[in-house]
Amino acid sequence: KGIYYANNIVVATGFYDIPFLLNVPGEELPKVTHYYKDPHFYAFQQVVVVGANNSGVDAALETWRKGATVTMVVRESGIGERVKYWVRPDIINRIEEGSIKAYFNSFISAIEPHQVHIQTPDGPVTIPNQWVIAATGYQPDFSFLQHLGIQLSDDGVQKPSYDENTHETNVPGIYLAGVVCGGFNTHRLFIENSREHAVKILSHIAAKKIS
Repeated sequence: KGIYYANNIVVATGFYDIPFLLNVPGEELPKVTHYYKDPHFYAFQQVVVVGANNSGVDAALETWRKGATVTMVVRESGIGERVKYWVRPDIINRIEEGSIKAYFNSFISAIEPHQVHIQTPDGPVTIPNQWVIAATGYQPDFSFLQHLGIQLSDDGVQKPSYDENTHETNVPGIYLAGVVCGGFNTHRLFIENSREHAVKILSHIAAKKIS
């Protein structure tokens, strides 16, 4: 540990800090992950993906394309409406053609080393399984932002207070970049459209130095 001094700080922690847990028996097994990374790791294996929003859909499609046998378990009645518009038709088509199996209005009731138990509208189902990717959503470390003095909205969204033009927060010299800017309202910010945050931040810092 050390002490560092800076005139400006950019907080770009993203939204994927603390996962929402399944809270089911077996979630602690090493085969369960809340952080999906490389699809090649799951090639030619039996994978369950929990969730049908952007992270879950990406994991399902990418692992399937690398040869995995993919089953999706979704609490809702369909694929999330906020899934990226260029990806949503792809996953729907894969499910309709049977390439990816999906249980809607369903949830995992227990996880075992070699199988997963799923509660479906038609009753319980048990399938063989080697990996569970729990794309159940995340929340940023809001307490960290508050510790820095950044104000959060009290409307349930917990949107941090910052200038949309400069991305400087209510604390002078502290900036926010990326999906963390939206609080729980994450559907409008992605890696693809938040790159402009860096330009705004660096332009504002540069302008302060010149003045």
